[in-house]
Amino acid sequence: MKISRRQFFKGLGGLAVVSGLSRFKTIDSAIASEPKPIGKGKVGITWLGHGSFLFTSVRGRNILLDPWIKTNPKIPGKYKKPGSFGSVDLILWTHGHVDHFMLPDAKDLIAEYKPKVVAPWELSFFIKSQIPEANCQTFTLANKGATADFDGIKITMTEAFHSAGAQLTGFEGVNRFVGEAAGYIIEFENGLKVYHSGDTSIMGDMKYVIGEYYKPDIAILPIGNVFTMGPKEAAFACKLIGPKYAIPEHFGTFPVLVQSADEFVKQARHYAPKTKTMVISPGEEIRI
Repeated sequence: MKISRRQFFKGLGGLAVVSGLSRFKTIDSAIASEPKPIGKGKVGITWLGHGSFLFTSVRGRNILLDPWIKTNPKIPGKYKKPGSFGSVDLILWTHGHVDHFMLPDAKDLIAEYKPKVVAPWELSFFIKSQIPEANCQTFTLANKGATADFDGIKITMTEAFHSAGAQLTGFEGVNRFVGEAAGYIIEFENGLKVYHSGDTSIMGDMKYVIGEYYKPDIAILPIGNVFTMGPKEAAFACKLIGPKYAIPEHFGTFPVLVQSADEFVKQARHYAPKTKTMVISPGEEIRI
């Protein structure tokens, strides 16, 4: 049977439409299959002093962020004992400074708990070079702007304006560059979003990327000044981000830092009256 040129191209066009519709169905299906929040369970947030935190998810997953253990003057003593965390599923490091990443701490935690490890690209490779058994997620989440799912918990690496390096022998040690600093958005199984800014100055991303796009419920911000934002800058950051709650950190550890959160609370009332400040003590857990 002869087919005219017009009939051929008309049939080809129809095939393309059908193919296109099939593709759109595939996309719709993929979007629909994205995991949904599991309910109203609460997330545990424990401040370990300075920039270190322990997060316990709705399903009981334990996440350590910037765990500074042995030489952290503000961490409660019980956390310096082996096995004190019970289990650790994931460790997030924001940068390599000695008050956030200590190689001896990292070696002990990785050997004991065998967690997945997330850090900015260069720091991740540095960790792997020093701790070959580390389960670094370098090809799952390794740079700013990316998001990965870890057992139903979505982790996004964000911008932070700060220097970065690893002091291998403590505060007086030789500095080695290990990449740029970062922050994290952690979206738990119940949909709660926590933004830990890491060490940073105030920055435009707080409004347009963090606040308007990611929309975190909780912002954890440094207020100590000298190395990071101070109380007033952190309060203004709350205005940019617009979280329901703000938790101050990175203060009171050393004499040069701001020693209390009083000024931050005062400034937050002025700049971000809709944000509730929650000042917690090292070792204290809140559930939200």
